[in-house]
Amino acid sequence: MNPKNVAMRASALVGTLGFLLGCASQTRTGATAADAESSATAASAPPAPPPQPMLAETPTDRLGTAPAGFGLKVGDRAPDASLPDVTGKTQSLAEIFAQGPTLVLFYRGGWCPFCNLELHDYSVNKPEFDRRGVRLVAISVDKPSEEAKTQAKHGVPFPMLSDPKMVALQAYRVVHVPGDTEKKAMAGYGIDLVAYSGESHGDFAVPSIFLVGRNGVVLFAHIDEDFKTRPGAKQMLAVADRLLGAK
Repeated sequence: MNPKNVAMRASALVGTLGFLLGCASQTRTGATAADAESSATAASAPPAPPPQPMLAETPTDRLGTAPAGFGLKVGDRAPDASLPDVTGKTQSLAEIFAQGPTLVLFYRGGWCPFCNLELHDYSVNKPEFDRRGVRLVAISVDKPSEEAKTQAKHGVPFPMLSDPKMVALQAYRVVHVPGDTEKKAMAGYGIDLVAYSGESHGDFAVPSIFLVGRNGVVLFAHIDEDFKTRPGAKQMLAVADRLLGAK
């Protein structure tokens, strides 16, 4: 065989192996047979899992902020709403507030990995909230059966209330209305909003946190349309310490 053809075929083999490994630009020229065998073995290995989402903590100077037109204000009366929990039992927000200071977490849905990270963070830190006498409750448009799946999967130890009719979302002014482009992108990821909520509106909550006092008055409010950034549990424990004077 023509030496030139041999060199060309060897070069093509190396380039192919490099492409399969996702690093063709880093392939060494003049690779040995052992290198090629090692590369072929690596190419046949299962692909690495995609990077896990990371939830960013809200910068301190942005805590307690909200976009124009969203959310209740500090000093507002927190609206009541009667919503079913994961068992289908109706719970009144006013009755929950009357039992003690309550941190209300509005989250997008069990389909959102960033929301699940947030729920995990507050679940892990629930004993610290308990020690301060602060109750936790999470609300989304997901129907009770979907919230039950989220609660079981992530071991959420506090009430999760279902608001598919958006009674509480509208009262607290935290409704996100996705546009057609966003809906198509979500559908591309296999997210069926109608299946999660049981409703055709396709809307869901802007990630929001309200600290409500026993008297039903809003003590703290934070709303952020950047769903990848949320106040962490440790940050909210510090807020509770400052506003409630309990440690």
